[in-house]
Amino acid sequence: MTHLNDTLEILGQLKQFKLSDELPTSFIELGEHSANPEALATQVHTLIAEGQLHNQATWAAHMTAAVSPQSLFGQILSSLHNGNLLSPELYPALAAIEQQVIDWLCQLFKQQYGHFTAGSSYGNLEALWQAKQANPNTRIVYASTAAHYSINKACQVLDLDLRSIACDDNDQIDISRLSAACLSATPLAIIATAGTSAAGAFDPLDECILIAKQYQAWCHIDAAWGGSLRLLPEHDSLFGQLLAKADSICFDPHKAWAQPKPSGILLYQRPMQPMIAMDVDYLQQSPSSNLSGSRGGEAFLPLWYTLASLGTKTLQQLYRAPLEQAQQFAEQLSKKTTWPTHRSPSGIVCFEPHQDLAELVCLGMLSQAKRANRTVYRVVFTGTLVRADALLAQLRPYF
Repeated sequence: MTHLNDTLEILGQLKQFKLSDELPTSFIELGEHSANPEALATQVHTLIAEGQLHNQATWAAHMTAAVSPQSLFGQILSSLHNGNLLSPELYPALAAIEQQVIDWLCQLFKQQYGHFTAGSSYGNLEALWQAKQANPNTRIVYASTAAHYSINKACQVLDLDLRSIACDDNDQIDISRLSAACLSATPLAIIATAGTSAAGAFDPLDECILIAKQYQAWCHIDAAWGGSLRLLPEHDSLFGQLLAKADSICFDPHKAWAQPKPSGILLYQRPMQPMIAMDVDYLQQSPSSNLSGSRGGEAFLPLWYTLASLGTKTLQQLYRAPLEQAQQFAEQLSKKTTWPTHRSPSGIVCFEPHQDLAELVCLGMLSQAKRANRTVYRVVFTGTLVRADALLAQLRPYF
């Protein structure tokens, strides 16, 4: 316990200094000697204060929730453990917990295998990497114009030909256009989005999967944001009947589930194919065939502790709370204004006011995005702190 005691001692040293409410405008210099303890404590205070932005009832511009106490403890536990699962035989408890959480997520998303990632940007890249290995005869990837920008990055890295398919008025991929594109040029992969970043829209997953199977193409579902709704049985219809036939799915617990970053998962139906023959003589076991190298419990121990300490029923209740706030916000905005308003089931509300709300964007209350090729303002209800009434109070002067 020496390491833990040393950490607590550092916290005690920082606590002894009286901190000003005014944040410093310059940072301490890094050099040969340790910084002045009081100056260092002030800098730590600056970081903590900056992080408290997430703990406001009006912090709704982006998908960055305040981390729950349970997941924060899991993050601390991960740092205290600091094992490397490149050598799982040395850390059997950590390896067993990792597999337990993977198995739970596989059951939730109807997949067979999985591994944790630093986020769905990596998951999208790895999924397309596997698709390319499975079918090297074509380079064409289809995704909607509302797909996440990481799909474009992944295609650039892998030298794939990304072809964007227009969306309908609901920001869903236009299935008729997708079918026509596949008929014209057979794809390597089709990317379906479950919860677009801008508006929270869900592509028709069953239809995307069926078209992919028709052309023996890989179907990957980017559920980085909307995958959180798998926790709630009342939203099963969004995921269709054929989820088990998707080749891969990625999801980010660090978004709507209030987990610390990085926490992503890539799930898939078949074991990952080895990329190259690997003989690493200093390891007892060959490294896994994915992008990650050294890793500990940082991506899954916070989620594990959350699930173990609360149970899925409590987690469902906590997640329903922001969705209910999103519904209240959208309903009240529609009653009090004539602004066109659209609410996603995943907690994103987009609206088109008649005024410029740039000031509220700068304060982190709103963000701007594109929905159905129109510029809209957007609020994201994530975590348990964002409140509909607090946001409406800030918007009232513009009604």
